[in-house]
Amino acid sequence: MTITRLDDVEESLRASDPATRAAAVTALTAAVRAGDAPRGAGDTLAWALADEDRDVRGRAAHALRRLPELYIGEDGIGALRLAASRGRDRLVRDTAAELLAILSRGAGELYAQGLQDDEPQVRTQAVLGLVALGAVPEVADAADDPSREVRVAVAEGLARLSGPAALAALEHLLADHDPVVRMAALDAAAELGVPERLEGRVVTSTAHASWQVRRRAVRALGRARAEVAVQPLVRSLGDRIVDVRRAAVQALEQWAGDRPEVVTALTESLTDPDPGVRTQVRWALA
Repeated sequence: MTITRLDDVEESLRASDPATRAAAVTALTAAVRAGDAPRGAGDTLAWALADEDRDVRGRAAHALRRLPELYIGEDGIGALRLAASRGRDRLVRDTAAELLAILSRGAGELYAQGLQDDEPQVRTQAVLGLVALGAVPEVADAADDPSREVRVAVAEGLARLSGPAALAALEHLLADHDPVVRMAALDAAAELGVPERLEGRVVTSTAHASWQVRRRAVRALGRARAEVAVQPLVRSLGDRIVDVRRAAVQALEQWAGDRPEVVTALTESLTDPDPGVRTQVRWALA
């Protein structure tokens, strides 16, 4: 099999015949060694670790181990993480774990250096790289970066990470002086389901001077526990900005069937001056 396009290899790797898939892995490995492999070859080999056939997985694992210089991008890193945690056999899991460790050490050092660059764009790219590697401490350290763009990237990245350090950094960003950063942090908190550690910051943001922040906070509370969310959301039904009130109605709708105080608050909002809010309330109470 001659490699001309990565699409051809990936098509062969989707074939029902395991021998065809194994041949594709072998051909791609040979192309890499010859320096003729198309861009993305490393990612493709990483995903081959998830193949149903043991021989295909084994060939991919051996290729990845013997080609340490092979470039593996963010998509391939995702495949390696999956293989390390859920691989079908020990060879796959060990190979993925070893490669992730190598990538984390090498790329992590490079990205960490990037965080010291004078250009915010370079620091932002460094944050994105560290997020892809799951380097929580390094990402968390960038939460104090002087650039808004970098702190936004940190907030967005923390939504994909976990652990006490990640939550601590996100808690810090939820009190950021810049409304844009705070909105990014609120979105991240919502994606995480508003963990208990972040609940107080999110509730506090419903009283922020910026109505855009208040609306984001209200939306985030729609993902929080009812015990935490209902009272501040009911207060937000009286916000002076119609977009905030609409967001509050949408967030409260999920509890309209089992919490009397929500029904009472929504019923009172049937007199809201905005016809759009009144319509949403009627839908929520229907």
